[in-house]
Amino acid sequence: MDYALKEQFDEIYKKVIKEYIKERTYFNNEYIEKLLKDHSELKDFKINENVFDKNPHYYRDLHIVTRLITQFNMEMVFKGMKIDLNDPNVKEDRDEGNIGTPGRLAKMWCGADLHDDRELLGGRFAVPVRLAKFPNESKSDIPIFKKVDLTAVCSHHLAPFSTKFSENSKVVIGYIPDEYVLGISKLQRVVRNIAQRGWLQEDLTKAIYDEISKAAETKNVYVRIENMKHSCEFLRGALSESDGFTSEYYGGKFKKKKYLENARNQ
Repeated sequence: MDYALKEQFDEIYKKVIKEYIKERTYFNNEYIEKLLKDHSELKDFKINENVFDKNPHYYRDLHIVTRLITQFNMEMVFKGMKIDLNDPNVKEDRDEGNIGTPGRLAKMWCGADLHDDRELLGGRFAVPVRLAKFPNESKSDIPIFKKVDLTAVCSHHLAPFSTKFSENSKVVIGYIPDEYVLGISKLQRVVRNIAQRGWLQEDLTKAIYDEISKAAETKNVYVRIENMKHSCEFLRGALSESDGFTSEYYGGKFKKKKYLENARNQ
C-alpha cells in the first residue's frame, strides 16, 4: 500500500473505531476492514444517478465509510487550498458534536444516511422512493396536474438551483391516466429524490418525466420547470439576475395542441 493510501486507510480506520464501535459492537477490526474493502470495490456512478443503480447491495454501514472517506478527501482539498483546519469555524471536534466543515460538506454531498431527503446531493445515496399506483377504475382521461418544489445541484459547479430562489419559479407535473392513477402524496418526495443529485436542468426535466411515466405506465406525462434561477449564474460567473430558464418534456397525448396548451396554462 502506497503512503497516500495508507494515510487514508489509517485515518478512516481510526474514525470508524472512535465514532461507531461503542454504538455498534459488531464494528470489530475485521468488519471495519471489510467495509473499507467493499468501498474500494464500489462501482462509480454518474453524478445524476443513484448508488443502487450500479451497486444494488449498498448498505447502511458502507454509507458510513463512504461519508468518512469523502470527509478525509475534503480535508486534503482544504489543505491544498491552505485553509487552516484548526480554524474554530472549520475544525472538527467530535467530543463537542462538531463534525467540522469537511464533515459537513461530506454530509451535504452524501446525505446523513440512506433515507436522508434533506441534503443537496443526498439523492445519490438515498433509497429511491416508490410511487404507489392504483387501478383507474373510472377510466377517466382527465389530465391531473400538481405543482411541486424542486432544489437540485448543477453538475458543473455543484451550485444549487431551486424554485425557492424566485417567486416566479415553479415545477408543474401532469399526466393523463391510462390503466393506473398515482398516489399523488408521494410525488413531491419522488421529485426530491431525483433532483437531489447533480443535473443539467434539461436532463432533470426528462428524468422526472421518465420516472412518472414508468410509475403510471403511460407516456401521457408533462413536466415543466419554469423560470428557474441558477446560483451558478447569479452568484458567480455572469452575475445575472435572470430567473427565466424554462424547460419542458412531454409525450403521448400532450403532443396534441389542446392538451399541451392546457398544460402550459397551469
